[in-house]
Amino acid sequence: MTDLTTSSKISKFIKGTITSQLKNWTEMLLDGDLQTYEMELTKAMTATYDFICEELLPITSGQMLDKLVDKGKATGGRKITLRPFSFRIATGRQIEVESPYVRQPGKDWVGSRHLLANHWGIIGGATPALYDKVGYCAALGPSYDIANQTLSKFGVTLCTSSVRGLTNRLANHCFDYGEENLMLEPQETLAGKRVVISIDGGRTRTRTYSGTVNEAGQLTYKTAWNEPKLFVIDVLNEDGQPDRHELPIYGCRFAEADVLELLERYLKRLEIDKAEQVQILADGAPWIWNNMKAMLLGLKVAPDRIIESLDYYHASQYVYDLIDHMPKRISSKQRNAYIKQFKDWLWEGSVDRIIQECNSIYKRPSQLIKRWINYLDKHRDKTQYAVYEENKLMCGSGIIESAIRRIINLRFKNASTFWEKETVEKLYFLRAALLSKRWDLVMKNISKST
Repeated sequence: MTDLTTSSKISKFIKGTITSQLKNWTEMLLDGDLQTYEMELTKAMTATYDFICEELLPITSGQMLDKLVDKGKATGGRKITLRPFSFRIATGRQIEVESPYVRQPGKDWVGSRHLLANHWGIIGGATPALYDKVGYCAALGPSYDIANQTLSKFGVTLCTSSVRGLTNRLANHCFDYGEENLMLEPQETLAGKRVVISIDGGRTRTRTYSGTVNEAGQLTYKTAWNEPKLFVIDVLNEDGQPDRHELPIYGCRFAEADVLELLERYLKRLEIDKAEQVQILADGAPWIWNNMKAMLLGLKVAPDRIIESLDYYHASQYVYDLIDHMPKRISSKQRNAYIKQFKDWLWEGSVDRIIQECNSIYKRPSQLIKRWINYLDKHRDKTQYAVYEENKLMCGSGIIESAIRRIINLRFKNASTFWEKETVEKLYFLRAALLSKRWDLVMKNISKST
């Protein structure tokens, strides 16, 4: 089909679908029926989009077959033949074209064997505009069903299983390519900035198949709660608050080693060694304090630029626990006085005074009391809150608590939803990209990755 014929068919379709309806749409507006006007115009534009794609995509793919075959051979592909290739466009409409297919890819082959899929950036049988919409709605909504309802509302026709499948394939692609390669601007850096890194855990219920079947012949599985570990990298402004001109970075994994490895990849890309100051802010989890400073030192961050800070609210909870469990001989009035005094000492970084006072009160401390006292003793160097405040640093871990709630708990903590561990671990990234306002950047970087 010639370009002229294609142009004529498209022009004819537009005339029949849009131009012929201008009078009717004008009458709708004159009658005050703006809603119907907008609905009808949207339908006409969607139909026009589908028609142009159905006409133009097969023709365009045919015009570059030789070029794609040559490119496939140059990258190690052999025995390249033509095969039908189906994919869905932004409206969910399926298009079929002829595509060169690599029957024998080389050992270093990357991407789809359909050369057209690589050329156009198609992932999971969907064009960029479609997986952008689907992934966004799936990450935003509370379920795949709601995501599908949202897509349908705005003109995308799919089934819920297709939404789930496409979202998973998009998440797999992001995981395989490297999240740090998608979440960041090409030249993004932390050089010269004051950085805060915070880590904590959320909750997600996962499914583990047992290998047996029930009476209905269905596979059975266990549904244990697991703790995904999430980190946030943020930049502080001159007032010691997250800089709203900088976008945060989130990363999440189940295993401690995996989340630390992901964090290290981000920090290396962001030139953390050139940061003005790096504050580590977390609760008392040993795996964090045993690894974080060593990681930063390994990345060539100067020791005098690293500040380790125990979350004030975690530390104060231990203070309250110690006061609540004081012997009965300590009156309510005395306890109230201790609350004020201990909190003042904690804020000043005088944990040793709290410990000394507790040792004089608890003549025979229980194992629980000893654990609480040891906790404060172990982290005494990380409790200089008055100094942190004076130097415009953070004292509380609100940024990570908020991130866990929004990224993990609100989407992946449903009590009746049981996730496969490997699947949900990749889906965290899509949710993180959305809530960090980096979604469009991720989509842009994905287009360069296929």
